[in-house]
Amino acid sequence: MVDRVPGPPQPRTQFVRGRTIVIGLGNPILGDDGVGWRVADEVEALVRAARLAGRPMPDIDIERLGVGGLRLMECLTGYETAILVDAAEFPDRPIGEVRSCSFDDLADYAAGHLDSAHDSSLRTALALGRGLGAALPSRIQAVTVQAHRTDEFGEELSPEVSAAVPEAARIVVDLLAGGSR
Repeated sequence: MVDRVPGPPQPRTQFVRGRTIVIGLGNPILGDDGVGWRVADEVEALVRAARLAGRPMPDIDIERLGVGGLRLMECLTGYETAILVDAAEFPDRPIGEVRSCSFDDLADYAAGHLDSAHDSSLRTALALGRGLGAALPSRIQAVTVQAHRTDEFGEELSPEVSAAVPEAARIVVDLLAGGSR
């Protein structure tokens, strides 16, 4: 499911940002693992509100996905910038903590959590795609929310993770507007 949130037309003489995608990652029926989807919903609402208020926002695509590795890399093809939002389970971090960083600054934890021996981590898939000449984003940002219930069936987020959704969405909107966190 892709939601397109077009911005106002840009004059050719003005700097136009490259195509940007925001991807909420996770599984919305596995408790806190669905936080990426909830943040994507909130980002969509904030972008619409900003545009209604007359604030400029770039054209973006917003997607919600439950995939990783090679399939996620394919979804990034053709974009110049990507913002990935996902649940995280880092040791010694408080539940609900929101962090933002370059994807390159994250360790390759996914390598040990693949669903199939035929898949790869996103980092490996990006290297493969770039090696094959795929048009992949030059800038990938990650926004994570520290979670603790990512393997329990249920559509509800824990209270701490639910409370972090607005902050994570504001960080994504800041990144879209050219800010850094």
